[in-house]
Amino acid sequence: MMRVPGEKPHIPPPISPKEAGKETGKAEEAPKQPRPVPPSGPNIGRGPEMDARAIAVRLSALATEAKEKEIGAEEFERILEEVIELTGLKEPQAALEEANRKLQEEIEIELQKIKENKDLMEEAESWQTFAELLANMNADQVESFLGLLKEEIRGL
Repeated sequence: MMRVPGEKPHIPPPISPKEAGKETGKAEEAPKQPRPVPPSGPNIGRGPEMDARAIAVRLSALATEAKEKEIGAEEFERILEEVIELTGLKEPQAALEEANRKLQEEIEIELQKIKENKDLMEEAESWQTFAELLANMNADQVESFLGLLKEEIRGL
């Protein structure tokens, strides 16, 4: 604001506390209305103001999702039919439980094989360590070791 020389500055009238309370009470009672959105540019993705492009994109996404679910349902039905055929049971829940039980047994058998192989590997590592120890011995040590083995065998 510019000041003109010689002009008195504008001073607002004083407000008494009683008047201030009345004005604030009126403001609180008045319902607040939302500000209107100015129609500038496309309103993509803005709730009820969605334009045709946004609606088309959303419908396309929903159609793709529905197609994926349909394919998933068809795949599940195919698996269920295979399970029923393999188990010979007609009830889908019982067939799935039987297939699950058989699969669990197969897994336990494979785990047992792995454990046995682990034991064999540990034993093979022990024999390999023993062979390295013998390879590092000199002739006198080997002769005394063989003599010790012969004595133990005679003792049995």
